[in-house]
Amino acid sequence: MCVQDNNVKRTTENPVPIAAPASVFGDKNLGAPGNVEDYEEATPLSEDAMKIYEQLIGVHVAYFHACNVPYMTTSRSLPQQVVQEQNTHRAHDAQVSSYGDNLVEADTSTTVVQQQRVPSAGSSHVQHYGASGLNNTIPSIHQEQMVAPVTNPSLRLMHIKGQVAASCADANGSRFVQQAIEVATPQEIVMVYEEIMPCVRMLAIDVFGNHAVQKILEHGPQSCKRELISRLMGHVLPLSRDMYGCRVIQKALDVGGHDQKIVIAKELKIKLLKCVRDQFASHVIQKCVECLPPKHIQFIFRSFCGRAKALSIHPYGSRVIQKVLAHCDNPEVYHTLTAEIIEFANKLSADPFGNYVVQHLLEHGGQATRSMIVRKFDRRVMSMCYHKFASNVLEKCLVVGSQEDRQLIINEILGDTGSQHFEHLVDMMINPYANFVIQKMVVTAEEQQVGLLLDVARNNADNLKRYPHGRHVIAAMERLLSAKGMDEGRPVLLVNNE
Repeated sequence: MCVQDNNVKRTTENPVPIAAPASVFGDKNLGAPGNVEDYEEATPLSEDAMKIYEQLIGVHVAYFHACNVPYMTTSRSLPQQVVQEQNTHRAHDAQVSSYGDNLVEADTSTTVVQQQRVPSAGSSHVQHYGASGLNNTIPSIHQEQMVAPVTNPSLRLMHIKGQVAASCADANGSRFVQQAIEVATPQEIVMVYEEIMPCVRMLAIDVFGNHAVQKILEHGPQSCKRELISRLMGHVLPLSRDMYGCRVIQKALDVGGHDQKIVIAKELKIKLLKCVRDQFASHVIQKCVECLPPKHIQFIFRSFCGRAKALSIHPYGSRVIQKVLAHCDNPEVYHTLTAEIIEFANKLSADPFGNYVVQHLLEHGGQATRSMIVRKFDRRVMSMCYHKFASNVLEKCLVVGSQEDRQLIINEILGDTGSQHFEHLVDMMINPYANFVIQKMVVTAEEQQVGLLLDVARNNADNLKRYPHGRHVIAAMERLLSAKGMDEGRPVLLVNNE
């Protein structure tokens, strides 16, 4: 991209609007109400072109900043500053592994950490991620007055007319805009929309500007909201994968028109699985599932078929699969997903992320689904009790399962009821994980089984009180006896406190 700096008017009063790059889907206006069909017929660019496109917004932000900083006076230093800003602006992309669409080979332990920008030594300019160049065009209003505009009726949005976009990119200015927009007149709201329109994408990826854009989208006429959201069309994918941009896209899904929501969701289709595994874009996918009728996002549901296991053990994919299970209305797809989860229930229960998927299915699935999952744990219950994550799944089974399901688990823990050896129960009561299973058994087991647990605890009370988890079990049993003591006159305390 050739940088034409001789046509740029560098002034701190008027920020330079940067033209948006062409949409990857051609020149169609995807924000228009009637162009959903046109989008479906569009052909996306190649993989290499898409990678280049995803960097364009960062280039525009860097160029915008370089053009507006007051100490940038020579055309020779302008390209160098653009390169420096671009490298800093997108440095965190280098930490993102390109998994492709093969989830099985994905490294689920990878966590993307946003690289923080720090000012160089001796620099008086404090920079932040996003449209930092706008900071240098803050109006002459004292920044300390912007902190609480609602309590100062004399300070209104009209006082920063011509500088709204610059104010949004400043810490105090953004706070001022967010508070002032709530008490603004219709004319002021329209003025705010008009001023932020040319640089809304830069504000969307700004650490302060994104909050201002979100708040602005909550107010004003629907026509202004539609026009602003239309400026995001064609850039939904890179914005969704940005730490701050993903928040603006989610707000657009909350307040946008139905047709615009469909276009936003379909823009993510070309990189759907990569978005599901992305730290930020995964939240946008979840919002699409929440805000759009299932008939418009069947492509999301179908893309998970055959990948439920891999998604369930992914730190971000596990959240998305739970949301899909809650909103999927396609019986065929739902059955396919649940069947795969049930098949690998044992492995998923022991996974730090997969156990939440199994718990979700236990709580929100039907009784038949719960019974099939519980039967997968046959002869594995004792080992699961001592596992950090699998023990949580057993607790959920005891809480939401049927009486038959509970008995399958409890009987395996108690073993032969005719035996007089219950040392393993004492060991469970002092274990960091198994003690929670015992506590759930106290409130869900049958009376005879609870009596057995009480006897074991009474006979080993002195030993149990030496361990913190043992004391927790004693406290749970005392609460149970206290409740029964109020109704049946039974003793309140299991053991005497020393």
